Amino acid sequence: MPGDVNRGVRLSGAVMAHPQRREAAARLAGGVLDVVTDPDPGGRPSAFRTSLLAWSSIPGDSTHHFLLHDDMVLSSTFFQRAERAARAMPHAALALFAFWNSRNGAAVRQGALAGARWVAGAGEYTPVAALLLPKEVAEGYVEWAAGRGDTWPDDVLMGRYLRQAGVPVFVAVPSLAEHEDLASLVDNDFQGVRRSPCFFTDDPLAGLGEDAVLDDLPVIPFFKRGVAQCAVRVPGSGRWRDLRCEDYLAGLGIDAGALVARAGAGAHGALWLTAYTMGVVHRGREPGDAQVVGGGRGLGDARVVDEALATMGAGGLCHELSGRELGRLSAELHEVARSGLEAGLGAGPADRSPRSVTSPPPIPSIAALGPSATVAVSGAETFVREHLAHALTDRGLRLAAAGDSGVPVVHVCALGWSPDADPEEELRLARAAFAGGRSGVLLSSVHVYPQRKWVDEETPVSPAATPVSRALLQVEAAAPGAVVLRLGEPYGPGMPQLGPVADLVLRSSLNRPAPVSGRPVQLVHVQDVAGAVLAALERGVAGRVYNVANRKRLRMSELAEAVSQAVRPMDVETSDEPPGPLVNVERAGVELGWRESVTPDYGLHTFAQWLAYESDRS
Repeated sequence: MPGDVNRGVRLSGAVMAHPQRREAAARLAGGVLDVVTDPDPGGRPSAFRTSLLAWSSIPGDSTHHFLLHDDMVLSSTFFQRAERAARAMPHAALALFAFWNSRNGAAVRQGALAGARWVAGAGEYTPVAALLLPKEVAEGYVEWAAGRGDTWPDDVLMGRYLRQAGVPVFVAVPSLAEHEDLASLVDNDFQGVRRSPCFFTDDPLAGLGEDAVLDDLPVIPFFKRGVAQCAVRVPGSGRWRDLRCEDYLAGLGIDAGALVARAGAGAHGALWLTAYTMGVVHRGREPGDAQVVGGGRGLGDARVVDEALATMGAGGLCHELSGRELGRLSAELHEVARSGLEAGLGAGPADRSPRSVTSPPPIPSIAALGPSATVAVSGAETFVREHLAHALTDRGLRLAAAGDSGVPVVHVCALGWSPDADPEEELRLARAAFAGGRSGVLLSSVHVYPQRKWVDEETPVSPAATPVSRALLQVEAAAPGAVVLRLGEPYGPGMPQLGPVADLVLRSSLNRPAPVSGRPVQLVHVQDVAGAVLAALERGVAGRVYNVANRKRLRMSELAEAVSQAVRPMDVETSDEPPGPLVNVERAGVELGWRESVTPDYGLHTFAQWLAYESDRS
C-alpha cells in the first residue's frame, strides 16, 4: 500500500464493521486493507468488541496501524498524508477525523485559522472513526482495555488510555476522512448528523508539511447543543474546564450580551458569539493584542477557514435539527459564523464595557468590585470551592490567601450537599474565615429550612429540626457580617458521584438503565453559584440571607427525562421520596439581580463530559 517503507515507517490498516455492512467495508478496504467484523454481532450493540479485535490483529512487520469505521469516506490523499504524518510524529496518536460539534472539532477550526496541519487533542474522548496508532501504543491499549468493554464507549476508553500512557494526540486539519450519514448500529443516532468540521476530497494545503502543528491551545471556543462555550485548559495540568463564551469574554471586559445585540444575529446569536470568541482567541488573550495563539500569523488558507466556518452552525444544532433542516439553514448559518469571526478578529478596546453600575443597596455592599479587586476563597476542598476560585479569577479578580483578613472572603460550607462534610470541622472553618467580624459571602444550604411545602428567607429556622439544619445555623451564626447564600443542590463538573443526579448521568452515559429513587431536587449549577457570589460581592447586604437555586423543582421522572435529553436516551423506572420544601428565590432576583442562567441540558451535559473525560469513574 502507499508509503510502505520510509524512514522506518510501515503502515497497515483495517476497516471494522458489523456483518450487516461487510460489503460496504470491503468496498472501503479496496482489497488493500483488512476487514474485521464484530465477533458477537448478536450481542449488546457496541463498537468496542470489534475495535479491540482489530487493534489486536496488526501485521507483524507494521510500525503504525490505522483503523477505519465502515461508514467513512477517504480523501484522495489519505494514504500519503497518513504516512507522512506518521514519519513526522512517530510516537503520537493521530486522529484523522473529528466530529463537527466536539472540542476536537473546534480545535481543528482553530488550527484552520492558524494555518496548521495538525492540532493537539482537546482533552476529551479520542476520535476513533479514523485513528492511526504506533504499533506499540495499540498493543498497550489492547492489554489495558481488555475487560473494560462493559464500561465506557471505545472512544472514551481510548482517550483515557492515551492520557494515562502519556501518548500525545493530534487531530488532522483538514480531516482526512468524512463520516457518511448511515444509520448507527451502536445506538448513536440520537446524536443527529455526525460530520467532520472540515473535509475536502483533495488537499488544499498540499504544499504544507505535516510538521505544521498547533499545540497547547489554552482556550477552545465551540458551539454545541446551541450553546456558545469554551474548553479552557487548567494551567499546569492536563485538565480542562467548561465555561460559556459570555463568561470567558467577561473576564476580558467584554459584555457578550451587548455585542450580540449589536450584531443583530437574531436566533443565531450563540453561533455568532462562538465565532467571535474564536477570533478573539486567535488574536490573543486580550482584544487588540497582536500576538496570535500558537504563534500563527494572520489567517490560514481561505478555503480551509471558510469550510471550517461552514460547519459550525450545523454542528452546534445537529442534536435537534434534521439533516434536511440543517441544509435549509446552511447558507444563513455560514454567514453568521463569518460575521462573528470577522468581528472577533477585529476586536479592540471599543468592545470593552465598563463594569455595570447598579443602584446602591439600602446599606453599603460588602465589596466595591473594581477590575482588580481582591477576595479570598476558603472552606473545605470541594468542587464548589474549586469552581468559585476559577470563576472569580476568570472575571479578573485577584485571589488572596484565606487568612488575609484585609479582604472580603467567600467561604464555602459543604454541609447539606457533600457526603464528606463534618459538622465540627465546618464550624471551625467558618469561625476561622469570619474571625474578627470579617465581611464576605457565606455559602450555606437550603437544608437549614424546616419541612414545609414552601419556604423563603423569612421562614423561621430556629429551633433547628434536624442535625444538619442545627449545624448550618451554627455556621451561619459564625458569620454575622456576611451575606449568606443558601444554595439548592449544587451540581456540575467535579460534584460528588453519589445521589440521584450523579447516578442518572452515569447510567445514561454508560447506557445502563436501572430503577432510581430520590427526593425531588431544586438544583443550582456551579456556574450559577459563581454568578450569585459575584452579585453578592457587588450588591449584597451584609447580614442578609438570599436563596440561590433553580426556580423549578424536579421530580425523579423529570430529572430522568432531562438527563436522557442532555446525555443519552434511556428508559428508567423512577420513584419519588417525600419532597422537601419548595424554596422561593425571588429576593436574589430583586436585590442582587441574580437569575439562573444555566439550563439543565447544558449543566447535565457538562457534568457527563467531566465524568467521561476527567473523573476516574469506571
